[in-house]
Amino acid sequence: MLGQVSMSVVLVVVVVFLCLSPRPSEAADPGYPANTYIQDVRVGSPANPLNYNSGGMSILLTREGVRVGLWRDGARGLALFAIDSWRRQTKKNWPYNWRSVESVAREIQAHCWYFGYGATTRRTTISFSGY
Repeated sequence: MLGQVSMSVVLVVVVVFLCLSPRPSEAADPGYPANTYIQDVRVGSPANPLNYNSGGMSILLTREGVRVGLWRDGARGLALFAIDSWRRQTKKNWPYNWRSVESVAREIQAHCWYFGYGATTRRTTISFSGY
């Protein structure tokens, strides 16, 4: 009898722990037409997306996204798509006082120039705390 009770308590504790533990963020497909250029956008800190040090997002570009991101206007469009996806995932406003669209676009453009087509296999991380 005592063995059954303790096993039930352990089972309940495990279930509660799993329900309360933070889950890794799911990457979101930004939808058409953005998905032509961006494979997915992942929120940096799902539990606290506006955390200055760990918030932000990670972007995975397609080959076409890297090609478009090489140029200022293309990188700006990618930044707008990514910020919109982040907002839809978090249901929060993007903190433009920390990262403007232009600063996000410059970072995307720099990744595209620096990594070239390697950017399609690595995450471009846009943090709030800086470049």
